[in-house]
Amino acid sequence: MEELKIRFKFKKVAEFKYLSHLETIRLILMAIARAKIKVKYSQGFNPKPKINLSFPVPVGLPSLAEYADIDICEEINSKDFKLLLNKQLNDKMSIIEAKIINNIVPSLMADIEFCSYNFKIKKLNKNLSLKYENKEYNFNNIKEIINNKIIDDINKSDFINSIYKIDFVFDENNNDIVYLNIFGYTKLSKNNKIFKFNDFLKYIKFLSNNNNLVVEDYFKKEAYVLRENILKTPLEIV
Repeated sequence: MEELKIRFKFKKVAEFKYLSHLETIRLILMAIARAKIKVKYSQGFNPKPKINLSFPVPVGLPSLAEYADIDICEEINSKDFKLLLNKQLNDKMSIIEAKIINNIVPSLMADIEFCSYNFKIKKLNKNLSLKYENKEYNFNNIKEIINNKIIDDINKSDFINSIYKIDFVFDENNNDIVYLNIFGYTKLSKNNKIFKFNDFLKYIKFLSNNNNLVVEDYFKKEAYVLRENILKTPLEIV
């Protein structure tokens, strides 16, 4: 019998963001069963389908980058796997990309070192006058607030030890909107802490509210492994 391992990336948005980790696995396995894809089972008295997901995303957080490895007991290419599975899934929780694993790779949880989270932040007022470190600042646009206040506050907070890097992009069509991208650590070491999304979400909302800004939207954007000091997605290494 032909056996192979497939790694796939899927999204989980809208109402599906409220699924727990176990509920997500159950839904994927139900879709695979309906698609009549033969999954390999573990040995022993309580055999289970051989599927492993990446780190659980907090319940309520939309994600565009969930990953899973699954062992298949039949010959199937990644394109057909994606097509068959998506026919059984909702568009709000569907497979984005799939690849057959042809080389030896670590497990997803062992290998993923960073996850990136995107925050859409909008300015509420046109003209702003804020007190910061006993000084008065007049900010005319959100770029000044992000550069001179928000990023500075994050760098001085306890969260900075759990953040690998920060970048941001300004909306081309709206000068009052910025997209803040936070790359958080998923592993604990001597030099860093694990990034806790829910705690940071409360903090960035607090900073935004204090600066006449509002966090309009947020989601998990991507997951990364590290290869020779280069960030790569889990699908780029298979």
